[in-house]
Amino acid sequence: MIQKSLFLFVLLGAPLAVRAQVDTVRASTLPGPQLAEKAYNSGLASFSEQRYPAALASFDQAIAAKPDFAAAYTNRAATRYELKEYPQALADYDQALKLEPGNYAGYFGRGRTHEAQNQRSEAETDYSEAVKAKADYAPAWYNRAVLRFEKGDYQAARDDFDGAIKADPKLAYAYHDRASTQQKLGNYAAAALDYTQALTLQPELLAALLNRATAERHTGQLPQALKDYDAYLARKTDNALAYNNRGSARFESKDYAGAIADFSQALQIDPKYAYAWNNRAAAHLKLEKYADAAADASAALKLKPDYAEAYLNRGHAREMLRQADEACQDWRKAAELGIAVGNNYAAAAGCAGEAAE
Repeated sequence: MIQKSLFLFVLLGAPLAVRAQVDTVRASTLPGPQLAEKAYNSGLASFSEQRYPAALASFDQAIAAKPDFAAAYTNRAATRYELKEYPQALADYDQALKLEPGNYAGYFGRGRTHEAQNQRSEAETDYSEAVKAKADYAPAWYNRAVLRFEKGDYQAARDDFDGAIKADPKLAYAYHDRASTQQKLGNYAAAALDYTQALTLQPELLAALLNRATAERHTGQLPQALKDYDAYLARKTDNALAYNNRGSARFESKDYAGAIADFSQALQIDPKYAYAWNNRAAAHLKLEKYADAAADASAALKLKPDYAEAYLNRGHAREMLRQADEACQDWRKAAELGIAVGNNYAAAAGCAGEAAE
């Protein structure tokens, strides 16, 4: 019987099973447009949270992924504006407007950036382009109106405030500033109505109370003006101008003691307030407190040497104090500085010398 030998063949290192090798590809980034959109949205979120450096980085990424992304340029420009990087912001707005010429937001933003650099003519041009591109965009109307107001073009400013209000009837600041424009044009009753509307829309707009009082004084509504001053000063007690103006209203109402109290409060807040010194001098004159009047007028002149009204008032006080020569000098000086009636007082008192031209 022949025995068969058993041979075991061991293939060291050979796999037990053979697998086909398949090439694999992993996408490490999103496609360009998708990456740009994601970075852009991240930039918007950071901007809304006022995290401007983070927003800038995101908009940089969006533009790198999509170089013709107009909205990303516009928003990067807005971010740079907030960071006060004005030249870079202008460059971004320029690029955005090349890519999208009719973009009102680009014109408006570039206008604000020009204005921040005191380039007012360029700013006005851009606001005008924004209005052309979007006639119902209230901020462009409003900003152009403010520029025109500041350069003294009050009629054009009023027309622009009209445009802002038409575009946004609830824009309290537009009513307030149109009212101030009406005052410059001498339309005090219309100004009072606009201040009232501003307060209706925004009751905490205290400047409207103060300014409405001024308009009411011009239309002879002294009791209403005093109520507005009272309402303002009940909530804001650190404004020397408000005390001075209420003092003037009290003076006009012949409440001279009340006027002195207000002028004194204004001076306590601001001792260098020349107008309050002179106004208190005038009130002292009404109460026949001539030494006090002369002292207050002198204090006003120390602060403002060319203050014609203070010379006139000091002249009156000095006359009553029997300081005739000094009174004559003050009246002549008042006339020299533009108050012609000073010569009349000097002539009536028999002052020597020629009248000032």
